[in-house]
Amino acid sequence: MKSKTAFSIAALFVSAATLLVSALALAAEAPPQMSPEQKAMMDKMTKAAAPGAQHTMLTKMAGEWTCKVKYQMDPSQPWQESQSTATITALMDGRYIQEVDAGQMSGMPFSGMGVTGFDNVSGKYVSTWIDNMGTGIETSVGTADASGKVITWVSTMNDPMTGKPKSSRMVTTVIDDNHHTLEMFTVPPGGKKEAKVMAIDYMRKQESAAR
Repeated sequence: MKSKTAFSIAALFVSAATLLVSALALAAEAPPQMSPEQKAMMDKMTKAAAPGAQHTMLTKMAGEWTCKVKYQMDPSQPWQESQSTATITALMDGRYIQEVDAGQMSGMPFSGMGVTGFDNVSGKYVSTWIDNMGTGIETSVGTADASGKVITWVSTMNDPMTGKPKSSRMVTTVIDDNHHTLEMFTVPPGGKKEAKVMAIDYMRKQESAAR
């Protein structure tokens, strides 16, 4: 009789220990409860990180492009023309795009790279650009028109002639999924009025080949 009682007590002890271990394991796996303030902060961060329509428009640019480039350093001189290529890749699950360019400018090899996105927090497009024509980083902030297909940028970089930051204006126009343009406007050295100094016509490679 004593052996049966001892066995029952031991069985109860084992069962209780098993339940305790299981409870501890479940408690360890369960996420901690957030306060209302923490939940509100998490909701804002989730909303800020979610790709939207603007990101979809950017990622549609992914692919290989042929670029016709027109530029002039002096408005009194004729436009110069060159050809280049651009490879655009979507990054971070469609939150950004990266553009890598290669071509010629003024008879010299040119290469450049930029990253563009849409900042949900500011409600504006953002971009950075670097190339082998300098050692600085150009930063740009853009605002779209009502159609969402024309983005006007204000860009800033250090001017090697003055050593001070200089702003310029750029306009991206999305014509369709296979064609978009970029125009750059700035005040030329010694000038007083803004002038167009560059225009790039992007044509998706299969489209340009068909023509």
